[in-house]
Amino acid sequence: MEPPAAPGPERLFDSHRLPTDGFLLLALLLYAPVGLCLLVLRVFIGVHVFLVSCALPDSVVRRFIVRVMCSVLGLLVRQSDPRLRGAGTRVFIANHVTPFDHNVVSLLTSCNTPALSGAPGFICWSRGFMELGVTGSRAELVDSLKEYSAQQGNPPLLLFPEEAATNGRAGLLRFSSWPFSILDEVQPVALQVRRPLVAVSVADSSWITELLWTFFVPFTVYQVRWMPSVPRRADEPSEDFALRVQEVGGWAGTGICGIAALWGGHRVQAEVQRAFLDVCV
Repeated sequence: MEPPAAPGPERLFDSHRLPTDGFLLLALLLYAPVGLCLLVLRVFIGVHVFLVSCALPDSVVRRFIVRVMCSVLGLLVRQSDPRLRGAGTRVFIANHVTPFDHNVVSLLTSCNTPALSGAPGFICWSRGFMELGVTGSRAELVDSLKEYSAQQGNPPLLLFPEEAATNGRAGLLRFSSWPFSILDEVQPVALQVRRPLVAVSVADSSWITELLWTFFVPFTVYQVRWMPSVPRRADEPSEDFALRVQEVGGWAGTGICGIAALWGGHRVQAEVQRAFLDVCV
């Protein structure tokens, strides 16, 4: 049996926020006054959530409190197979759907995500990223993360080898190999995000825009699915390890579709389309 045809790159990204269906668009217009009130209210509540998350030390209690407060903001987090979570794994590998994926996973378990782009400072820290002070090559980044992981007191790493957010419905960007060069065992984490009326994320939209839309809609549901850890085989190159993890994951129930990843974490659709490879694993 021939493998299913790989979806075109345009199916991996949503270019329009608003629905094209007339009924949904009418529903959105009728909901807009309520959404604007929720937006204003949640901005003020969000400030309190941020202050609480800063004031409390990382613990089960803190994660529970912040998770409950986030539900007031419309962020509902669910998880599948929580018994598989962690189990000694030092590197989590997840698909990338929204700018807040790392914040959502950190509500369930202690983890750190390194900042790969953007200026360091307050904004980077307030968004929950870990600053490493590495601005050079991938090799320098990997070396820094290896040193971090070697210290047993540090939380596990949460990495996104796609390096760019997709809509999470049609497939995946090809995984970069550098996250699989850090340690010899990783744990895949599949993320699915749903919300009514509007798209979950739009290509090249800023994180502030995405945050405001999150506050506007009634709710956004994050489904986190923990999967068994995957060890590296003997003498297995990082590229093959990355591909095997991508195959094993069965992410979001879709085909795995290869698109060459670009370093830096920021890609426009035109670049992605030029880099698209007509393969589906």
